[in-house]
Amino acid sequence: MFKKIALFAATLVFTAAAQADVIAVYGSNSNANVVTFLNNNGHTATNFGSAAPTAAQLVGVDAVINLRGNGNADVANFVNNGGLLITEWQGAEWALDTANLLNADGGGNLSIGTNTPITHTAAGLVLGLGDGLANPFADGPRTQFQWTLGNIGAGVDILATRPGDIATIIGGVSGSGYALINSLDWADSFPSNGSVSGTWLLNALNIELGENRVPVVNTVALLGLGLVGLSLVRRRAKNA
Repeated sequence: MFKKIALFAATLVFTAAAQADVIAVYGSNSNANVVTFLNNNGHTATNFGSAAPTAAQLVGVDAVINLRGNGNADVANFVNNGGLLITEWQGAEWALDTANLLNADGGGNLSIGTNTPITHTAAGLVLGLGDGLANPFADGPRTQFQWTLGNIGAGVDILATRPGDIATIIGGVSGSGYALINSLDWADSFPSNGSVSGTWLLNALNIELGENRVPVVNTVALLGLGLVGLSLVRRRAKNA
């Protein structure tokens, strides 16, 4: 019995750790390089060009990345029905002011200077957005401009800030999904190997999407269950 428990737990851990995302990428900033980077890191990403994907194209998709593009009702419904949206720069405008996915507003373009240091807040670190990154981090032209954010209200977490404690990345639940609004130009001249912003993007894709996804915290819990099962097996064998 104990052996079955341990084997089952270990199988679940492997399944969770091996799960990859199916990702739709659209907009108008380094689409091809972002897709190449994601596919090289175990995901299945498709470039839809400048046009937002339709409901039919979003079937089976886990996450949508909006690279400074407008969306449509199908993308908004995708998020509210359990999907993950990640924006870049001007994509925040559509997500906040048109789709109203979060209780916050988009503003306008602001030059904040090449290599502006970005600091993850405690909330951002809990989500794992800072894993493998310095805090603060900077990434050349990818932390140079911001689409400003305003009127950040209840239910919205400030996940990262720039100097002056000014919000640059926010997030929150929208329906049964999650909107991760990165207002920085993190895909600007995005190298196919990803660099710092690539690490951030991979972290962002680990946010829990709903019942069809195993979050990192559950993977850790399952690993613990597997270790407990193995311990019980060894203890039983020792006492036999």
